[in-house]
Amino acid sequence: MLNHMKQNAYSLLSPPKGGRGVILLLCLLLVACGTKKQTVSTSTVASEDAKATVSPLQHIVENVNANRQDETFATAKMKIGLSTDDKSLSIGGTLRMKRNDVIQLSLVTFGILEVARIEITPDYFMGIDKVGKQYVKAAFTDVPFFQSAGIDFYTLQALFWDELFVLGAGKTAPSEKQFKKSMDGERAKLTNADSKLAVLSFSVNIASGLVRQTTVSPHAEGASPYLTWEYLDFSNLGKKYFPTYHLLRITGSGKPITANIILSNLENNSDWETRTDTPGRSYTEVTVEKLMSRIMSLTK
Repeated sequence: MLNHMKQNAYSLLSPPKGGRGVILLLCLLLVACGTKKQTVSTSTVASEDAKATVSPLQHIVENVNANRQDETFATAKMKIGLSTDDKSLSIGGTLRMKRNDVIQLSLVTFGILEVARIEITPDYFMGIDKVGKQYVKAAFTDVPFFQSAGIDFYTLQALFWDELFVLGAGKTAPSEKQFKKSMDGERAKLTNADSKLAVLSFSVNIASGLVRQTTVSPHAEGASPYLTWEYLDFSNLGKKYFPTYHLLRITGSGKPITANIILSNLENNSDWETRTDTPGRSYTEVTVEKLMSRIMSLTK
């Protein structure tokens, strides 16, 4: 029975004739491209007869930016689930992040065996399949779509850390003037359409100043989003909240893909290596083009 379980796990995680979960997860991440509650800033201008109240939208970006984590490190146990209409995968692991430096995901089966690792830095992204003995390593600038769209390490960091961002802006926090603002029930909707390839939309809880949903959509009116990234639960990390339940929906080419990332044991642990050595000669390096082609075939 145990051998049968291992075979099933390996078949999901090794390359062409084996698992492809790590490659799928890497592609998903790349194409997706106690906090004090932030009370909405209101002020009044007094006159002899009346007071005018500032709109709750006026400083909403400032309020959201104030929720950015003060901690440099974020580490957690992780459970990832991936599913399409007819395929599913569930695997555990560890998430380690250092702000403005690295996002590292270690995928583990049976609680002890690391079968894959994903590492994303400002300089490169790398996926290592330890079962199939293959890896991919490339700079964001080596992928024409990422380069033209402005997708980089800081895009993914903002998604994992639940922050506002603008494509191509690097680690600079966005400003009020970069968003079109509107009310959506009890939430604020912030939209940025500066990129020629995508429109960013953020749904923000006005009372807490937390982003609850981020979408990346084509410019065509009424078109479905390429990516929807929701934040369903939060835990304390230092003095502020950190998202611990991420729900992703990816559409576009092929079948829609749903992914959930559930974090536990959230800490600010700094006792870990922030860089992984590039695999040696026993591993086969695959190209980004081959990786993307293989992923697209999995979702058709």
